[in-house]
Formats: sequence, structure tokens, C-alpha cells
Amino acid sequence: MAEKFKLNDHERETLIFNGRMIVAGVFIFLLISCLIAWMVYLQVYRYDYFAARSDGNRLHSQYVPPNRGLIYDRNGVLLADNRPIFNLTVVRETAQSLDISLDLLRSVINLTDDDIDQYRTRQSRRAVPHTSVPLRYQLTEEEIANIAVNQHLLPGIAVEAQLVRHYPFDASSAHAIGYVSEINKDEMSAMSVETAANYRGTHQIGKTGIEKTYEDLLHGQVGYETVEKNNRGQVMRVLDRTDPIPGRDIVLHMDAKLQVAAERALGDRRGAVVAIDPATGGVLAMVSKPGYDPNLFVTGISRAQLAELNRSGHTPLFNRAVASRVPGSTIKPFIGLAGLYNETITPETEIYDPGYFRLQGRTRPYYDWTWWVDKSGHGAIDLRRAIYQSCNTYFYQLAVNLGIEKIHDYLVTFGFGTNAAIDIPEASAGIVPSEKWKMENRGEIWYSGETPYEGIGNGIFQATTLQMAAAAAAIANHGVLRQPRMLRGTIGSDGEVTDVIFPDNAAQQQLLPSQEQIEIVRNAMVDVVNKPYDSEHRRHEGSAYPVLRESGHPLEYPMGGKSGTAQVVQFQVDSAGNRDNGEVDEQFRTHAMFIAFDASEKSRIAVAVFVENGGGGGSVAFPVAREVLDAYLVPETQNYPELSVVAENDH
Repeated sequence: MAEKFKLNDHERETLIFNGRMIVAGVFIFLLISCLIAWMVYLQVYRYDYFAARSDGNRLHSQYVPPNRGLIYDRNGVLLADNRPIFNLTVVRETAQSLDISLDLLRSVINLTDDDIDQYRTRQSRRAVPHTSVPLRYQLTEEEIANIAVNQHLLPGIAVEAQLVRHYPFDASSAHAIGYVSEINKDEMSAMSVETAANYRGTHQIGKTGIEKTYEDLLHGQVGYETVEKNNRGQVMRVLDRTDPIPGRDIVLHMDAKLQVAAERALGDRRGAVVAIDPATGGVLAMVSKPGYDPNLFVTGISRAQLAELNRSGHTPLFNRAVASRVPGSTIKPFIGLAGLYNETITPETEIYDPGYFRLQGRTRPYYDWTWWVDKSGHGAIDLRRAIYQSCNTYFYQLAVNLGIEKIHDYLVTFGFGTNAAIDIPEASAGIVPSEKWKMENRGEIWYSGETPYEGIGNGIFQATTLQMAAAAAAIANHGVLRQPRMLRGTIGSDGEVTDVIFPDNAAQQQLLPSQEQIEIVRNAMVDVVNKPYDSEHRRHEGSAYPVLRESGHPLEYPMGGKSGTAQVVQFQVDSAGNRDNGEVDEQFRTHAMFIAFDASEKSRIAVAVFVENGGGGGSVAFPVAREVLDAYLVPETQNYPELSVVAENDH
């Protein structure tokens, strides 16, 4: 019979307990040994690896964008500066549950779907990980406070300060200065590796105007810094830093006061004004109206704002100063110079104007403007009188006598048919037609019936307001053309301006008019403005003189000019030569032009004015040109506010 188990067998219970303790102790020892071995492995053998991983989570290298260079006018007035703003930014790697964070942000600040869409676009083209991407620009103080209160619920999201571009004169200088805006994928992909590296950390790039042309000067050199961040992505301290090199400050030939004066002289009309210094070619003013506020584009224009600009029937984004191409009769002085240079005419050469011109063997007439007034003409007329009375018939005949090839060869001398501007690359080249040009561009031969219209600027020939201003400046400068230019110089660290020297235009030297020829045309253009009525000759007065006389304000300086009117549509003419003068919709009214210059021996300014669908050049565009010259040559007579007040009121 088996031995019965004793309930109180303490010896056996002790053996069992001790055995279990030994097993547990051995197990615990093995676990501790494994833990110690693992810690030794991690802390000793894998120290370098995990130290690097730790630093990678804690330490971050980030780019420091340079301050963009400032833009000044010739008198030291700021045309483009930098202003601090506070932005809401996201570091995607540390942002947890971004959708939840965005929903929270919507409840505490004004965050729109457009803001989020633009953020996702910026995020998709981010080149460097662990860098912040703007979610919304220009936070208000109240929004910053609301974000700070909820910061513990927004990992990876922070408020950062940034300097952004600001244009004090907004629409006044938009088409001349241009604007900066966010870099897009196409621009980044077009950059070299070295250039792209210089734009890391930078969100804006010059898009138009001076901002684009001199991007290399204005942008500067990117900097670097190593920072320590906490687990929420917030910067705790800066450990190392290489400062960025700011962009160069530049000075333009532009005169800010004249820019404002030109804009106000143009009023609410669509059109353009360009003013140039004849001696240097420096652009003193360049206005295109209607304009737009370039500040809208700096931090990314909203869809609604862009749609509003595009819906405008007045195309405010279109730069009429460098793209509209309707010279009209302002081309006549240059056709006259072509005739003198080629010895097709002399100053004394007269033609008889009965009010129209007919090509030999043709019955169709080319009418002079006097025909529409009283079916008369100018009678016997020479070059000087043909210019100051704007006789179409004279220039119809002169154009035919010259022929289209000689007209072409001479007009290119004055910068027509090419973009002669040194630093305005977006300017149109215009058109100077020839037989070759027409065949290459339209696949047609040149017809003799087209030539007369080229003599009065209403044919194929096209020139921009900028080109007409430069050509007028050449006449003011006694025949020497200076290529238009915006940049005057750069500002060094010592605050001194270093002028930029551009090469002279050698192409013009081929067909320089003589001083005698230039003076003939120059004096005729002075008569356009100043020649009074002479009772011995019918209508023997300058085409702009009646407006000057009626203004009651005589000029305080010598002024020359030429009016121009360009048809938008062709009027219907009956068999008796009568034109339908009924009411015409504004969009079909003629364009008004006027070129003018200070006719002093050392001319200081030349101006071209274009008024879209404005009517007559002498009655509409001349007063604008006169007001611009007054503002520059006799500024004490002008009642314009100080520029600081203008800039403040515009915002």
C-alpha cells in the first residue's frame, strides 16, 4: 500500500519552493543578462548609429533665405521694399493627423480651401525634407494668439516671421517694376543645379518687369543653419549658422514723382505713357492703364482675385506701354527724315494736296484728313508744313517715291522693328514691313497700293509706345538714339551708387541723319505745338496749337511734338467721298497718340502717349503729354502730394 501524502510535509514543500525559486532566479538572471547584453550592444557597438539617428531627429539643417535687394528711383524713393509678416507653416514630417489639425485651424482662424490647395502645391514641390512650408500668409495678431492657445494640439505647425516684397505705389508702378510671386515647377526645373540650390528656402521669384530682369542681382545668396527642434518640430536653439548674402539694392532711372504725374495725367482712360531721358536713354516713367496691385501676387493671388482681374474687359494685366502697337501719324517725322536722307525730297520740295492722293493709273483715292472737314486740301505744301499740319497726302506721295524697302531700311535705324530696349525683354519688337517680311510672314507679295498707308502709320507698320518715346528722344537728342534702359546702377555697402555702363547702339550709326536734316524735322515738330494761325494761309497752324491756345496756359519751355490718330475700323465711304460720321461704339473709336520732347538744346525729356479708343491725338493725347512735361520741367507749378502721402493713401 502506497505511502500517504502528508498534508503538513514542510520538508517537501520547501524543496518544491526552492526549486521554483531557482528556476525563476535563473530565468530572471537570463533576462537581465540579455537586457544587459542588449544595452551594451546598443550603447557601445551601435552607439554611432543611434547617436546619428538621435541627432537626425533633434538636429536639423535648414536654409536661410536672403533678404531681397531693394529698388529705388533716381531720387532715392523706395519703389520696392521688404516688409515683415507672420505666416502659418507646416513641417509635414512632424505634423501628426494633419487633416485633424486643419479642421481645428479652420475653427480658430480664417483658413480657406484655396489656402489648403496652395499649401499642397507648395508641399509637392518642396525640395528639402523637414523644412517648413507656408500654409497661410499674413496672420493677424488675433489669429496668432488663437494659434498659440491651441499650439499643444498642433504638432508640426508653427507661426514664423518672414520678409516679403511690398510695392508702396501698387498700380502706379506695376507694369514698370513688375512683381515677385511663388516659384512654380517649370521655373525650378529650368534652373541649373547650382541655381536651384540657391532658391531652397525661398518661396518667391521675379515674374515680370525689373523684378524678373534683374533677378540675379536682387535675389542674393542663400544661407544655412543647424537648429535643435523638439518633438513638436519647434526650434529650440540655433547651433550653427552661415548668414545669407542679401541681394543688391538697385537704382533705376525712373522718377517716382513723374510716374505718379503720368498716371494721373492719363486719368481713367486706357492707354500708356512712356518718358525717356534723351541723353542717356533712361526710362523716367512707364505707365500702363488700367493697372493692377502687384502686392496681390507676392504671397499667391487667390482664385477669386485672379478671376476678377481676368473678367475685367480692360485687361489690366496687359502692358500697353510695351505691347500696344499703333503709331498713326506720329511716324510722319521719321518718314520725312527718310526722304531727306535718301535725297528723295529736299526741305523745299512741294507737292499739291487737293485733299486726296491717287496712285498713277488707279482711281481709288487715299483721303487726307481735311477731306472729311470741308472737301479741301492743303494746297502746295512742303515738308515742314506737312509735318506740323499733319498732311496725309504729302506722306502718301513721299512713301510711294521712297518705296517700301527704303522706308524699311531707314526706320530700323530708329529702333523700330526690334526690341532695342536693353533691360525690358518683354517689350514687343513691332513690325517694319518689307517685301521679304510680307512673303515670310504672310506668304504674299507686296502690293503697291499698300505703300501709301505706310507713310502715315496706318498700314502694316507697328510700333509700341516705348519705341515711339525712344525715337522721339533721338530727335530731341539731335539724331542720336540711346537704347531705352531701366537700370541706372547698384548701391554698394558704402551706400554709394555705381552706375552701370551699357554699350552704345552701334546699329544706328549706319544711317545717321545730318544735323541739318534733324533740325528741319525738329523745328517742324516745334511748330506742331507752337505755330499760330497765319491769315495768309488757310489753317496754317500746328495741329496741337489750338488745344494749347484754348488751355490759356502758355508753355514755360520750348516743346516739340507730333500728334497721331489710328483707325480701329475702316469707315464706309460713298461714291461722293462722304464718310458715315454716325455715333461709334467706344471700342471702335480711333486711338490717340502724341510724341513730345523738351526742345531745348540739351533736351531733358521725351514722351510718348497712347490713349486707347481716345479719339484725336492733338485734342486728347497732347494735353496728357503736356502735363507730363510740365511735371518734370516746371514741378513747382504742379499740385501733386508728397510721395509718402501717395503711397500711404494707396494702401
